[in-house]
Amino acid sequence: MVDSESKNFIIENGVYKGQIKHLTHYKSLGEIMWITINNHGDKIAHVDACTEETVTYAQLQDKVVRCALWLQNQGIKSGDVISLCTGNHLNSIVPCLSAAYINAIFNPWDENMDLQTVLYCLQITTPKMIFCSEKSVNVVLSVVKEHNYNSTVVVFGKHIGAISFSDILKNCNDAEVAKFRYLELDNVKKTACIMHSSGTTGMPKGIELSNYAMIIASQQNIMTMANVPTLWYSFLCWLSGVIMNFNGICQGTKAIIFPEFDEEMTCRLIEKYKIQAVFLSTTMIGLLLKSDYVKEYSFLSLKIILSAGSIIIPHVQDSLRRILPHVQISQCYGMTELGNIATLQLASSKYGSCGTVSKNVQIKIVHPESGKILGPNQSGEVCIKAPSIMTGYYKNPEATKNTIDKEGWMHSGDIGYVDDDGELFIIYRINDLIKYRNYQISPGQIENVLTSHPAVLEAAVVGVPHATDDEHPVAFVTIKSGAKVTEQELVDLVAKNMLDHFKLRAGVIFLDRLPYTSTAKISKKDLKSMAKKLVKHDN
Repeated sequence: MVDSESKNFIIENGVYKGQIKHLTHYKSLGEIMWITINNHGDKIAHVDACTEETVTYAQLQDKVVRCALWLQNQGIKSGDVISLCTGNHLNSIVPCLSAAYINAIFNPWDENMDLQTVLYCLQITTPKMIFCSEKSVNVVLSVVKEHNYNSTVVVFGKHIGAISFSDILKNCNDAEVAKFRYLELDNVKKTACIMHSSGTTGMPKGIELSNYAMIIASQQNIMTMANVPTLWYSFLCWLSGVIMNFNGICQGTKAIIFPEFDEEMTCRLIEKYKIQAVFLSTTMIGLLLKSDYVKEYSFLSLKIILSAGSIIIPHVQDSLRRILPHVQISQCYGMTELGNIATLQLASSKYGSCGTVSKNVQIKIVHPESGKILGPNQSGEVCIKAPSIMTGYYKNPEATKNTIDKEGWMHSGDIGYVDDDGELFIIYRINDLIKYRNYQISPGQIENVLTSHPAVLEAAVVGVPHATDDEHPVAFVTIKSGAKVTEQELVDLVAKNMLDHFKLRAGVIFLDRLPYTSTAKISKKDLKSMAKKLVKHDN
């Protein structure tokens, strides 16, 4: 379950301050991973749900050490970047841990990146090594060769142009493994990881997270996973994937690994492995609820479903709770730039909220223009301060300065408010606002109305340029399998339930699937581009 102590906070001069807790005595990410993995010994760390293969913590440690020794033999030193372009499998976390043991920097990529994005990421981080899946290796090799990058490519599997991961584990003997120790770090604030932003509005930025930030993420137990089977689908290119892996290791969880989310398979895995804790993106929660499978299983072992990514619509959370009354369904709020979560729902939290401020985190709501701190129930930009906050955007000091102010407050770009009980509610992102004449329209409000229709699976609203009105809202909608609804029905639904300026003046476009970023967020950038081509205006 969620740690109930997270509810403790105080308010000082309009700032919500989470409970102060001593953070860590560890000096590096490598140190905490080395010690905890050794302590777990022969406990099962990972189960491949496709093959039934299991890996103990001792076996995991052996692979990590062998990979670390190979990296050292290849000349990898402290501060070098090791990139990772793969999905989830038994070995995906190994290079990240190996990098931590030798104080290198790990840099996860989305394995579905195209040529342009791979080149962009190569230019940002210039990795010495790139570990790829068989799915991504051709694209990565193509870019590396065409642009003459001096990056060694390793593949999980086999490929004629890359080094096999299984081969690098054979490059040292047992005596060398037994002698190996993680390298001590002289400054815990040195970079451990470079993540990438979601790229919802442009190309992704590199986000530097320190060893200190990663240690905090490893120790902040947002849900109980100790000695219990746990399931998540978050990839390592998502912050939630990094947190779940490192926090799972610290707690000694048994992680059930399946390559990608599927509604029926999720239900089957929970029943088969008696899973107690599940982490799902908001989109996955919605899909799970909309499917009929969730009603066919009892989930007697399940205790908590934790979600992040975007806000769970209140009626979705309520509906899922009615189907699974014994399961705690909690929303958390955070950003990759924060390096951790900022708020967390408790069992008593209101539907639609993001919960209350987490330990060692501070939150304030400010007027977007004046910067004045606002009181309860007043909407403004959410600003966050935490010890896990990013060092900055990698090689981009201007973007860093625009996000973190001189007092160390990170400006989230989200508009929200804190109610009288200290619960945070997010309304919309500043960059998502649609401008219609003298009105500013929150797409999320229209999307909530659209998803209330029983036939609608997902909905995303963007603005398209208009000659006299600035922008008109258009809705992109996917429909539940077997259901039917017309464009006019949805246009009328919004018109009936919302004020005039919210009307879908640019109509509704039905898609088989919405476009997503690498962090499983709906790509508004791609939808805006599609809308400009598809929507015809009567100007």
